[in-house]
Amino acid sequence: MKVFKKILFVSQGLPSDSDSIGQALRLSQTNDAQVQGLIVCPALSPKLIEYQDTYENALRQTVNQQIDKSRLQNHIAEADVPLPLEVLSGEKPAVNIIKNILKYKHDLLIKDAEPLAETGEGFKAIDMTLLRKCPCPVWLNRLVHQPLDKRQVAVAIDPISTSLEENALSLKMLQLARDIANRCDYRLHILSCWEYQLESYLRNTLWIKIDQEQLTAELESSRVRHREALDSLIEQSGIGGEIIIHHLQGAADAQIPEFVNESGIDILVMGTLARTGIPGLVIGNTAENILQSIKCSLVALKPEGFESPIS
Repeated sequence: MKVFKKILFVSQGLPSDSDSIGQALRLSQTNDAQVQGLIVCPALSPKLIEYQDTYENALRQTVNQQIDKSRLQNHIAEADVPLPLEVLSGEKPAVNIIKNILKYKHDLLIKDAEPLAETGEGFKAIDMTLLRKCPCPVWLNRLVHQPLDKRQVAVAIDPISTSLEENALSLKMLQLARDIANRCDYRLHILSCWEYQLESYLRNTLWIKIDQEQLTAELESSRVRHREALDSLIEQSGIGGEIIIHHLQGAADAQIPEFVNESGIDILVMGTLARTGIPGLVIGNTAENILQSIKCSLVALKPEGFESPIS
């Protein structure tokens, strides 16, 4: 499935052992897409402005060395996949990245996830700004020690759509995750959570006496409806290959991070946005909680029609 045509690889000019450059090169090659490199960095103070060119050239040289190394590892020649570099210095790197995407109409952003504390969970401010406001899909890479063909891919899906946009986003997530999994260990893990929100209250309250068998039957009916909706969505997506469905009981923001972290998932595909009471879209509470609790690489998609608040 060739879905990307203009890919942006972003670096801060620092040494990196992640596979972000390789990911950009491979996707460019398989999608027959253009790929552009962008180095974002702080500007030197006015007193040091005479060193600005030297500073930017040093950053460019560092990243070019990383690109050359990745080309050798992936057997991708410069003639086949050019990766020109631009340096953009200034404050607010996330805003500068988004403005570049808007200017050149990139349809995928790939960058290293910002380094985190020892727990390794969540994402820092720059990455969160990109997840909230970037107009195109965002691929945030973390260092993976597994070879490419051993990396595990999962997609988190809520099959209960309340709009056509949500349904279309879910289908796009499934199809993209399938494509990524085809290039990794081939198996695609599909994660979906169901819960009966009143279960704990109805089982434990002293004020309402509900027959426990009746309540259990109601829970089973809820589970079956959710699973049928999930199976229907997967069928609608048209994806094939090896699929492993994990139909988890409980809140998504608790179950999904636990499964991803304990199962050694390397790449998680998910949607990051929910509708609000005002025009536009923001990250929903469930997605935010998941993002702050995972340790793996993330591919985050937004619904069609999303417009970045940055102009």
